[in-house]
Amino acid sequence: MAHCDVDSASPPRRRIGAVVLVRTLTGSVLLVKPTYKEGWTLPGGAAHQGEKVSDAAARELKEETGLIREITHYLALDQVPAGDDGSSAEGFNIVVDGGTLTPAEAGSVAIPASASDELSGLTWVPLEQLGGYTVPYQERRIRQAYAAAQVGLRLPLLDHGRAIGDRARD
Repeated sequence: MAHCDVDSASPPRRRIGAVVLVRTLTGSVLLVKPTYKEGWTLPGGAAHQGEKVSDAAARELKEETGLIREITHYLALDQVPAGDDGSSAEGFNIVVDGGTLTPAEAGSVAIPASASDELSGLTWVPLEQLGGYTVPYQERRIRQAYAAAQVGLRLPLLDHGRAIGDRARD
């Protein structure tokens, strides 16, 4: 459907989430503990109306962990149904590649004071312990994205057909 065919008075009820897989050299993944839901998750959140996924992921990562990363590739696209209780819209969570941190970089990651109401914890979790921290669908999402990263299956995020990070413009 063309953009002009979308009724602006009642836009589609879909949410676009941008979550970031950040890894260590030893195979741990960065997780945060939201105060508003159960389990640990990848850092990230919803893209604002008109915001690029790459920008949303970088913004959320910085807000939740203080990390500043250029986000250019994604690892997995996870379609998520609406919540049974009506609390969340159907949508997509795009797992982007936040790269691999050195031990020194990983050791300096902390929840910024500005995120203390939203997050109650931040930790590095070895892949084999993931199930003890996350709810099952989160574990499956993280494992799929991690496996893609390990074998180099990274796809570029595009903006109007151009790879994010490509400075050339039409």
